[in-house]
Order: sequence, then structure tokens, then C-alpha cells
Amino acid sequence: MVISSKLFKFRFYYLIILLVPLGLFLYGSFHFNLPRRFNSPDEAANAYFAHRLAQGYSLTAPAGLNEITLEPIVHPRSTHIIKGQLAPASFLGLPLLIGFLGRIFGQSIMPLITPLAAIIGLSCFYWLVRELSDKRSALIAVLLLAFHPAFWYYHSRSFYHNALFFDFLLLAIVCLMLAIKNGKPWPYLAGGLALGAALAMRTSEIFWLVTCGLIWLSLNWHQVVVRYLWLLILGALISFLPVFVTNYSIYGSIISVGYSQDLKQVTNIPQALGLLPQLLLPFGFHPRVILFTAKNYLWQLIWWWAIFVMVGLVYFLFTWRQQTKQAQKFLLVVLLISVWLVVVYGSWLFNDNPDPNAITIGTSYVRYWLPVFSLLLWPAAVFISKVWQKKWGRVLVFGLFGGYIILSINLVWWEPLEGLGQIKANVKRFENWNREVQALTEPNSVIVTGLTDKIFWPERSVIYNLASSTDYQAVVRLVQNQIPVYWFRSTLRPDDLKRINLNLKNYNLGLAIKQYGWQDFSLYQFYLLN
Repeated sequence: MVISSKLFKFRFYYLIILLVPLGLFLYGSFHFNLPRRFNSPDEAANAYFAHRLAQGYSLTAPAGLNEITLEPIVHPRSTHIIKGQLAPASFLGLPLLIGFLGRIFGQSIMPLITPLAAIIGLSCFYWLVRELSDKRSALIAVLLLAFHPAFWYYHSRSFYHNALFFDFLLLAIVCLMLAIKNGKPWPYLAGGLALGAALAMRTSEIFWLVTCGLIWLSLNWHQVVVRYLWLLILGALISFLPVFVTNYSIYGSIISVGYSQDLKQVTNIPQALGLLPQLLLPFGFHPRVILFTAKNYLWQLIWWWAIFVMVGLVYFLFTWRQQTKQAQKFLLVVLLISVWLVVVYGSWLFNDNPDPNAITIGTSYVRYWLPVFSLLLWPAAVFISKVWQKKWGRVLVFGLFGGYIILSINLVWWEPLEGLGQIKANVKRFENWNREVQALTEPNSVIVTGLTDKIFWPERSVIYNLASSTDYQAVVRLVQNQIPVYWFRSTLRPDDLKRINLNLKNYNLGLAIKQYGWQDFSLYQFYLLN
């Protein structure tokens, strides 16, 4: 048992060294032999804008076809047309950061930035739990987090914001705890820099971050050096400055955002304050929906995590008086964060998957609740640490970890709808479809795509949907200007094609088959009747 007793006695930098290959293998292996094609519009847009910056271009891109259509419809999802330019419709921090690093180190490193950022998150989580509890609990917590399906899955999906947001958040928490612990100025500045970086990734999280941060500071007020708080604010402003500048260059205001069509026109602080209720509870408050989503995604999807967490919380409550004051305060803040996020995002009933009844790891709730999934592992790790010390405890702990890892691998990689294995197969199939459609269409053509916009853009200009008469009139203008317009859609039966062509006569348009043959999809082309 000498080896097992020494297992938890090693220096912190050894952990960081061990995490580098773990990050590359566990989270980066998804990108091996993977084409630059994506399974979601958010990833496709973030990657596109990040690569523009890495290549030395501006973030926005020309979108001249919209001058012909007179309607801003020639663009994929997760983008906007702003002043005739194609612009991000999401948070700017990720494309700015990854694009900047890609410019310095080369574009080949860009898919690995988020997997490698897991090193920051796991190292900070280890330090955090070590300070709140002990080294054994800290190492157990890191292992639980490293193999947690949500942490694993979204550190593999490199161009989502959520993993980087959480890594920077953990770094900010560690810096703030250091500030309270040693009273020196640099942790305040470093904490502000990390906090600003986290907000750049997901600016919408500002309200619960500020609220919980203020509560945490108030609980530790006697240890706060008030004269250094301005360094915290300064650091946040410095690291968020690129977002301010980019916002102003795109939208004409530093506080405008592209994430929502309704919010992008915000031009001053009074307008922003007027939208405060919408920003605090953007999806309203719906208790039945919260219970439904929480049951599906906090229990049913990852039930083994839920069992670990419930046992850990019960143990923590029974040993409350034995816990340090710092641990008690931090658990209260963690529970507040968890309730807030479950209420805010749980009130939103939506379906990412085409199957409305599907409960999958790729659904947005999983990445929105990443802080909940992760931070609540700490009490579970403390409980497992105590089990380790019991007779037969080591056997039981190894058995628990074995089951935890096997279940996580199965969900992350082999979940049939959106596991990484299925996503990888989808992306490779999309790449083949893209090449085949490119061979059938002109370089200047436009494709009406629906949900398949992620397959054909940016090699081809796309229109997401034709929803109104003005959209069809826009198609007419494109065809009149010698711009070929295609429609990639589910294959039509002859009677359905006739019915559509009857409706298209109102716009002096016709639709003809170009090519059958992509599972249930086919390629059609618009033409003028005279």
C-alpha cells in the first residue's frame, strides 16, 4: 500500500505535465483525420471567422449578393448581414482568441486549442479542491471531471464557446481565492483578466457571474483588500477590450451584440438597462419546463453523475461542521450558480436534434450546464476520498471509477445520435456531399439549404430558407443577374414538384431536378419561365 499512499503526494507541476498528453489524446483525438466540416452552424461560423483572422483578414466578410437580392438572406445560420458584411451572430471571444493564436502558431493548431485549454480547467479544479479539502479529494475530483461526459464532449468540439468559458472561469475563481488568501495585488489583476476572457467567450453569463462573485466577496469581505479591487475591474476590461473594439467596428457600439437579432441594435446604456429583465430571464420562468429539462438532462442522460453528486451533497451536509468555513461558503455559491443556471436555461424548451423526443449529449442544455455538472463533482470527490480510506475502500473506488469511465465513454463516443463517433461519421459524409455538389454547381452559385447550410458553406453561398414572397423575389433577382440558384432539399415526388412549380409561377420561376442521390436529399435548380 506504499504506492497507493504516495499516489496523492506529488507536486502540482507533475499534474500539469500529465494533463498535456491527456488533453491531446482524450479531447484532441476527435480531430484526427477529420475534414474541416462541422455538424452544427455555430461551429461552422466560429471556425470560419476564426480562420479569417488567422489568415490576416478582418473578422467580417463581403456579402455582395445581398445587394442584388435587396434582402439580407444570403448567409448561413449563426451569421448576420450588417452593413453589407457577413458578421458573427454569436459571442466574439472564441473566434478572436482562436484566430489570434492561429495567426501566431499556424492554422493547424486551431482545432487543438480548446482540447489543450482543458489543461487550464483541470489544473485549476485540482488547485481549487485541494484548497477547499485535501490533495486526495483534489486528484479524485480531477479524474471525475476529466471523464465527465459534458467536459469531455465539449472540449472535443473545439469551436463551441462553452468549454473555453468554463476553463477561464475556473482560472478566475482560483485567482480570486489566491487574492483572498495572500492579499497581494497580482491575483486581483490576473483574476480580472481571466474573468474578462470568460465573459468574452459567453457574455450572456455576466449576470450570474457578477452576482455570485459579489456574494463570494461579501462572504470573505474581511479578507478582501479593497484598494486592489480596481485591479480586478481593470483586468476584466483589458481582456474584454478586443470584444469592445470589434463590437464597435461591426455594430457601431461597444455594447451591441450579434447573438440576438433583437439585441444587436442596442446603442446606449439606457437601452441596455431597459432590456435587463429579458437578459436576466431571457426565456421566462417556467417551473414545469424546468422540472422536465432537469429530469432529462441532469438525471436521465448522465444518471451516474447524478448519483455521485447526490451522495456527495448528502455526505457534505452530514459533515457540515467538519468542513472549513471556506468550503462552506464556496458550496453555497456553487449551489446558487447551479440553481440560477437550471432556472434560466431550464425554462427554455427547445430541440437541437431533428427528433423532438431525443435526449442527447449534443443538446444545448449539456453545454449550458457545464458549470453545474463540473462544480458539483467536488462534494462527490470528498466523499470518495473518505471511502478510499476504509477497508476495501480502494477496491470499491477503483470499481466506481471503472464504471464511471465506461459509462462516460459509451455516452461521449457511442451515443447513437450525437456521440463523437456518429458526429465524425456525419462530418465525413458531409464532406463527400460537399465535393459532389461543388462539382455540379458553379462557384458563384447560391444554394437554398435549410438545415444543410453547414455542409455547403463557405464554399458556396447559401440561403437558409425561403419563408416569404420577398424571399422568392430575391431568388428571381439572383437568377436575372446570372447567379445560378439551387435548392438542396428532401427529394420531391413528381406530384409535389408539380405543386411547387404551380406556386412558383406567381414569381415567374420554375424548379427542375439537377441530381438525385444523397440519401433522402436531391439537388434542384431554379429557372426563369420567360
